[in-house]
Amino acid sequence: MTAALAAGVAGCAGATTTGSTVTGSTLTIYSSEPAQIAGTRQAQDVLAAEHLALDQAGGQVGHFKIKLSALHGGKVSDNARTAIEDTSTIAYLGEIPQHASADSLGITNAQDVLQVTPFDTALELTQTTPALRGAPTIYYESLKTYGRTFGRVVPANDTEAVAQVREMAAVHVARLYVTDDGGPYGKAVAAAVRSDAAKRSIPVTKGDGTVAKVRASGADAVFLGASDATAAARLFDAIAADNPKTKLFGPTGLDTPAFAGAISAAAQRDTYISSPGFLPADLTQAGRKFIADFRAAEGRDPVQSAIFGYEAMALVLDVLRRTGATTPSLAGNRSDVVKEFFNTKNRASVLGTYSVNQNGDISIAPYVFSHFKLSTLVPFVAVQGN
Repeated sequence: MTAALAAGVAGCAGATTTGSTVTGSTLTIYSSEPAQIAGTRQAQDVLAAEHLALDQAGGQVGHFKIKLSALHGGKVSDNARTAIEDTSTIAYLGEIPQHASADSLGITNAQDVLQVTPFDTALELTQTTPALRGAPTIYYESLKTYGRTFGRVVPANDTEAVAQVREMAAVHVARLYVTDDGGPYGKAVAAAVRSDAAKRSIPVTKGDGTVAKVRASGADAVFLGASDATAAARLFDAIAADNPKTKLFGPTGLDTPAFAGAISAAAQRDTYISSPGFLPADLTQAGRKFIADFRAAEGRDPVQSAIFGYEAMALVLDVLRRTGATTPSLAGNRSDVVKEFFNTKNRASVLGTYSVNQNGDISIAPYVFSHFKLSTLVPFVAVQGN
């Protein structure tokens, strides 16, 4: 990789900001890899995909050199603070874990820095939800000053709820029990699933995550809104032991090696976990090229989420190009960059063609569902969430 791409310490010699404009010849894009995922295959592949997108762009936009600086370890909030303390920062490629962006988007918003998450689907970060009073406004520190500065290249999990209920219908779920882990992410996605199941005439019972409550409901399927792998596996294990025929559904927050390593073989047999992504046959031509290019660069196939890391970087670079198209210096203006991000319309990408709406969410919603095979989650069907 070129020197411009090397992950490094914060700062850029000679760079300053005037208001929200970076002066100097280098713009820095930070990539967050907090302690909770540091060193994982997912974190490595998402970062490698971001590097690949920047490499393919030549490490340059107009007269600006673009530097990608990776933040390894530490807290999410510390990573965001490191980014805003660097006067050359123009964008922050944010968090991978679900709801983790809640700890960084307010910090970047306070300095008018565009934050784009490659894989955080938590809908409460961009949309209102009955599960969490005040969302999404509560996550922004300077909403009245700068407006929204946060978005994503991965679908929000209101669309995941649609995909979940479609898959439930496909496997003939007759009655659904919905519960959650009590956290913002789990509560919000569970509320979305309840709402969509009701729209599709699937009877739903809401309740605590106990075997007795599930049994009393008469449900033949359970959806658990959660990201705590250990607690989720414990509940799924108990439900499967009580009634092996119960179908068990979980969202992106459970598509993790930790969950796969904690759940029993009995519970694995009828578990369905959704996550943004594609089956190989459903990739766009550009998506297939990404896979081939990643394989050539890294010597292995990427994990499913890596394609979203590639698109996060590719989109930010495109935003910088568009911002500076008529006046090159504007690519260094944080406010103009944020505005141009939200002006993204009909972008042809490795994910397909999409637009960004006023919330910062994209207009496409590709999901896959995974079953367990030899204690590993393996995608088996693609389901659209819109």
